[in-house]
Amino acid sequence: MQRDVRQVIKIRRYGVPALIIYLAAFLYALFAEWMWLIPLMWLLAIFLIFMGTNEYRIMRHVATNPLAIKWLRIQYAMTWLEALLLAVSMTALVLDHSIGLLIGVLFAVMRFTDSYRDRLITKKLQAVEPDMPTYEQLIERMS
Repeated sequence: MQRDVRQVIKIRRYGVPALIIYLAAFLYALFAEWMWLIPLMWLLAIFLIFMGTNEYRIMRHVATNPLAIKWLRIQYAMTWLEALLLAVSMTALVLDHSIGLLIGVLFAVMRFTDSYRDRLITKKLQAVEPDMPTYEQLIERMS
């Protein structure tokens, strides 16, 4: 668990420079080379899945109740689904606009309901294990 927390802290330390480089590449791809959008979105999806995996691995060590672990798995599955919908929608949008827009609508619905799902999962986790800290509190404590 310590290794995962150190990894998250290191990623957060280098996050701003990486974000600036990513945004520069994204803007270049948007205005000059459309096909670059596909690997850039897949790179972002892989990063989101990686961060979701770290969150799940860290929180799994804190949770003791099997029902809490189930809710953490549901949250992890939603992270996978959102990341894959993001990458697939951008790939389809670049290659075929109509299918890309349809998948983009599914991604938009997922993003609009994201705060509701987060509140629901947090409420369910607090009901099962009231003394379990949040992910951000755990990262702060361990740093």
